[in-house]
Amino acid sequence: MKTIITDLKNINKDYFNISNSDKIIYADECRNSCIGCFSCWVKHPRYCIYKDNYSNIVDYLKDSTELIIISKNRYGCYSKSVKQVLERCIGYVLPYFIIRNNEIHHASRFKNKINLTAYFYGNFDNSDKNCLYNLVKANSINLNALKFSVKFIEGDNYLHAN
Repeated sequence: MKTIITDLKNINKDYFNISNSDKIIYADECRNSCIGCFSCWVKHPRYCIYKDNYSNIVDYLKDSTELIIISKNRYGCYSKSVKQVLERCIGYVLPYFIIRNNEIHHASRFKNKINLTAYFYGNFDNSDKNCLYNLVKANSINLNALKFSVKFIEGDNYLHAN
């Protein structure tokens, strides 16, 4: 199963090779931002205090083989709504630190390892592409992903479903 986090309202499933068994998370529907209470880390591991459609988002990730992020480029970063959903995923890792790749990162909560693919659409310059690549690389290390890839799509016309 794949977990897809997207800011597209009507996604072209064929373009992204999304099946009916995959979980699509529409980022624009997430109304509650992470408040940094750490409840999902220590009080109720994995589960956000907000009782909404995103309170169990970590369960989708732990059961996935791949995380796909589809976001409009916003000055070399994720869109606001995609970033908001990703922040709600913090319970996927433990609050404790380990050394990975000679850097300090959060320890993994689960044994499964996912692949991370990020698609960015919109307009880019080389600085944007460099920032986005480094952002996804850092996210993949923090999530203890097997591998990651970053794809850039100029515009967005064919990303939407017909």
